[in-house]
Amino acid sequence: MKTLSFTVDRNLRIRSWSDDLETFTGMDASLAIGKKYTHLFPQLLVHEKDAVAETFDRQRTVSLKRHTFRCLSHHRQADIKISPIRTGDVSVKHVQVDLQPSEPCAIGRQLIDAQKFIAIGKIAATLAHGVRNPLNAIKGAVVYLRDRYAHEKPLVEFTEILEAEISRLENFISRFLSTTTFDSDIALVDVNELIQKVKVFISLQTYTREIGCEYVLGEIPRIEISAFHLEQAILNIINNAIEAMKSGGTLTIKTSLIPGAPASFIAIEISDTGAGIDTPERSADSVLQPPRHGRGFGLFIADEIIKCYGGHLKIRGEHGKGTTVTFLLPVKEMKDGDLS
Repeated sequence: MKTLSFTVDRNLRIRSWSDDLETFTGMDASLAIGKKYTHLFPQLLVHEKDAVAETFDRQRTVSLKRHTFRCLSHHRQADIKISPIRTGDVSVKHVQVDLQPSEPCAIGRQLIDAQKFIAIGKIAATLAHGVRNPLNAIKGAVVYLRDRYAHEKPLVEFTEILEAEISRLENFISRFLSTTTFDSDIALVDVNELIQKVKVFISLQTYTREIGCEYVLGEIPRIEISAFHLEQAILNIINNAIEAMKSGGTLTIKTSLIPGAPASFIAIEISDTGAGIDTPERSADSVLQPPRHGRGFGLFIADEIIKCYGGHLKIRGEHGKGTTVTFLLPVKEMKDGDLS
């Protein structure tokens, strides 16, 4: 747990207040500075004397073990060190109070996570709006090329793919900007059928990079989910995999059913032969802090989507031998004939 710090003057009034303390206590620096520290914390006592005042008088550090104080959600214990801050003339005008809590504040942690989501949301909305204008220009150019060279069959085929991709991106942006919840368009989805659709979407990318693709689609039941959301999650991981591989790499996508109690899971396994992330199998939560090398954001979004549908994401890698990301999505109680 990070050390939390503030400084106090000889009148026992707070003179500085760290950002971490704002999160931990819920007290903004503008409100904390100028108040006596005892307005925000129980008085710090040593031998029945105020420990902060004693630090000024003795001009040496005072330490307190397992002192109890309150964070946003509950009482916490902390080891506390009160140290004199000496100026150029060797006088002590301020002391620094360092708190080392025994455990983090649960609500404070949630606030930090919420702030990250708000920041990501603002960036994503700005990006979505910014993409629309150049996307319209690209679409116009594609339509012109298709009409101008209608006799060129290969070109027509490629422009049809481009138009489909542009329409998909336009649809994604519109839905992203208008959708406020994750429960829109939930239906029974044939995952194998959706992956066949994804196969078409990524064909140009894999062709131009000379990446081979293997699809091993098992016998699995349909699941209740938004096909739009699942498609985006899968494409995020596939795009990461493609970026990680040099020419001649192999992308492998497998689906299977993992029976279990009380719930069974569909597994969607996406493997690449890139550099690997050098980690044994573990949950995404332990890998997603913070996003690195430009690959963390897509993984983060995919993980959040899967969580919203009660599933979880696993990552397994080995240095020099690639990375495997597995989606595990719960299956409701199956009946005869449910397998696709």
